[in-house]
Amino acid sequence: MNRKTDAMIQKYIDRSLFEHVSEYTNACELWTKLESMIQKKTPRNKASLIRRLVKHDYTDSQSMMEHLNSFKGLVNQLTKIDMKIDDELQALLLLSSLLESWETLVVTLSNLIPDGKISMDTISDSL
Repeated sequence: MNRKTDAMIQKYIDRSLFEHVSEYTNACELWTKLESMIQKKTPRNKASLIRRLVKHDYTDSQSMMEHLNSFKGLVNQLTKIDMKIDDELQALLLLSSLLESWETLVVTLSNLIPDGKISMDTISDSL
């Protein structure tokens, strides 16, 4: 099982990373090494992830579940590099990622919030 997992991981990694991890035969060690290389807490990586989150837009060709999953994936990546994003800010970024054809839903959800503080759970449940 370990060899299969190791082979599967190495099959899908970029060639630029392969040379750094080719000697690993334990899947867990390989994964840990890749994670440490990719999830570095550099300002460049943080800026890149923030840019991707802010520019993350919904398209009609994808399902809402795909959009939510990719959005939450970006938020999780930022959390792993010590960039905590407030729940309300996440909700607002998610709403702003929707197309203009969703504006009626955005306005409705905004008006339904009694205390004016919107939550990610409310938005993702509604979408």
